Amino acid sequence: MPIFIICCVLLTTLVQTQSLYLPLLNIEWVWMAGVGLAGAFLLAGCLKKLSSSIWHDGFSCGLLWAWYGYWEPLFSKGSPMFHVFPIYYALLCSWMLWAFIHKSTQFDQASRDALIYLQHYLSRFDTCLVASLVLISLALPEHYLLYPIAMTLFVIRSTLQRCLEIVSQPA
Repeated sequence: MPIFIICCVLLTTLVQTQSLYLPLLNIEWVWMAGVGLAGAFLLAGCLKKLSSSIWHDGFSCGLLWAWYGYWEPLFSKGSPMFHVFPIYYALLCSWMLWAFIHKSTQFDQASRDALIYLQHYLSRFDTCLVASLVLISLALPEHYLLYPIAMTLFVIRSTLQRCLEIVSQPA
């Protein structure tokens, strides 16, 4: 999710500096384009037209911009959620990327078996299903913690899926 991390840092920078470009994200067709982009990546990912790393990144980026553009006008000016959550997402994804995904080739057999076991029991929570939950949670700003929690679950679920894909590849 390197593109998503960059988008989170960019959004954080724009929000912290109160950039002149921030109001552009609040234009309805701009955040709707983010939703459309996220939906297109979700559809392409669920239909296996894109690799998981690409569709997870595209989906997350589209929803990040849509989240800010759609939710920011609904909350008070300077609301801390728009300062905190992009930083949180960047840190979470960076940690998942470097601590798990990049090191998954070095997992020992017990870790690989645990990952396969975990994947077996998490199969009910397919990544596409979790992504759909994130998309639905975007439409519910009155439950302001639902989107961050759903996005966190999506990041964790996609990390597990990426690790399993890497571990399952023949050496």
